[in-house]
Amino acid sequence: MATSRKISKERLALKLSLAGTVLLTSLGVGYGLYVGSNAILLDGLFSLLSMGMTGLSLYTAYLVSKPDDKYFQFGYAHIEPLINVVNGLLILTTCVFAFISGVTTIINGGHEVVIEHAMVYAVLSTFCCFSIYFIETHIAKSEQSELVRVDSQEWLIDGILSAAILVGFVGVMVLDHYGYSQWNRYVDPILVSTLALAAAALPISVLRRNLREVLLVAPNDKTQKNVDRVIAKLSKQYHFDDYTHHFAKTGRQYDLEVNILVKDDDYWTTKRQDQIRQILWDALSDELGDTWLSVTFTGQARWL
Repeated sequence: MATSRKISKERLALKLSLAGTVLLTSLGVGYGLYVGSNAILLDGLFSLLSMGMTGLSLYTAYLVSKPDDKYFQFGYAHIEPLINVVNGLLILTTCVFAFISGVTTIINGGHEVVIEHAMVYAVLSTFCCFSIYFIETHIAKSEQSELVRVDSQEWLIDGILSAAILVGFVGVMVLDHYGYSQWNRYVDPILVSTLALAAAALPISVLRRNLREVLLVAPNDKTQKNVDRVIAKLSKQYHFDDYTHHFAKTGRQYDLEVNILVKDDDYWTTKRQDQIRQILWDALSDELGDTWLSVTFTGQARWL
């Protein structure tokens, strides 16, 4: 029931995000071309990119709720960090090209922008972006959803871009007022370059975290330490001859494999082996949630 509620809220958040991106993409690209602002055009293109990735995230939210089948026998959890990596790469690529475009425009002498219309877009976009960001942040936190959290970060980037564009255009009006209008040509490309650099921090963070999951790097956190502690305690209590364990996190699913060396066949009956499995599950299930747990017993060290 709780899982179904989480999936429902995820989809609601992502559908809201998709509707927002359609609106802001239309506004951004249209206004950017109309007023001649690369900063607004970048904002619109970023929304366009977000629209595609939000649609993909929405489909991913549906996939990870499905049980394993004959094609994906370990389930669909691994798709979530993979989508987040693709998402992060696309955002980072957009930031790099935007930075290069801004610097090139500055070198070429900048360009004029129709300020009055640009201000209308900047206000609307800033309000919409931060509104959706706060809604998604609340849902991501309450439902522990990485998909919604990553999507909310895209809205944060877009909101920062829009807010900075707004500040920049206010700056243009101030320059005009004090007689420094000759510098107005450079405000738009300076905004593009600066915002691209600032926005690159978030996709780098997303990539660093999700690449670890795609590469099945063991989580180096309190969860890993707790797993180590529980298994070590069991080994001491039930006198394992030796053991190894392998632990990874993929999306919202943990994978835990425990291999236990036992040499007393009479003592280690099937019933006692199942008892160890149950003790492990009881000790870790609350923290690990939907865990793929595999516990094997062997009399030969080569299978550890």
